[in-house]
Amino acid sequence: MDRPRNTVDNPLDIPYNCSRTKDVHMYYWMLFFLLLIHSTNACAQRASITTDIFGNLDFTSVDGRYTATLEKNILSDLIFSDSKQNEVVFEKKYVEKQYAGIVRNKKKQTALFQNLIRQYAKQSGYRAKYRIDIFDNIRIEDNRGYQWEEGTDIFGNETLEEVNGGIKTSLKRTIQGGLEFSQGTERGTLKKDIFDVWHYEDTYGNHVQFGKPAWKRLLNRFGDDKEVFIHLLNQYFF
Repeated sequence: MDRPRNTVDNPLDIPYNCSRTKDVHMYYWMLFFLLLIHSTNACAQRASITTDIFGNLDFTSVDGRYTATLEKNILSDLIFSDSKQNEVVFEKKYVEKQYAGIVRNKKKQTALFQNLIRQYAKQSGYRAKYRIDIFDNIRIEDNRGYQWEEGTDIFGNETLEEVNGGIKTSLKRTIQGGLEFSQGTERGTLKKDIFDVWHYEDTYGNHVQFGKPAWKRLLNRFGDDKEVFIHLLNQYFF
């Protein structure tokens, strides 16, 4: 709260010196800031990421209790592992598709390594694999029952499928050109009828239709029918 201009709160009726108080505050803030920089630099030096003779990245925490490595094996897969028995494998084809050029770029490798350390340093016993199968679909699987598949159907339409906690979720385009989302036993659809009217429906009893002007506004706002569908799912399904 701002101090009233014409009041003093000391028995000697000494005017309040705002300028001096601000200078003192500024001094302490600058001192704190300098100490923080020094402390941060010291920690960074003691817990830095290094490169071994094989080109792999190594990390050791300040207290030495946590270590991690990002290495490339003979198959050119990237493998993250740490002292908490976590292991994440990025197979070669996945790396080439999702992280193009990272194998020859230490800066990009370091950024990935840092993200993995932040993500898994507080976990233990986690194992996951990121790969691309023979049908060129992206697959992610872990030892906790999680699965992710991203690819295209025989017509070239994008498909997404996830299994998490035993519940299967999928998003795909139908043969008729509409979109279908399912999660467990629940389902939502977006499709166009013969009169060019778009319909959103789901198993919760929602049914919304969009004439040409309304549909055009939605496309202008969200870009394409898939993004419109995701918006409608967020509004009505979840």
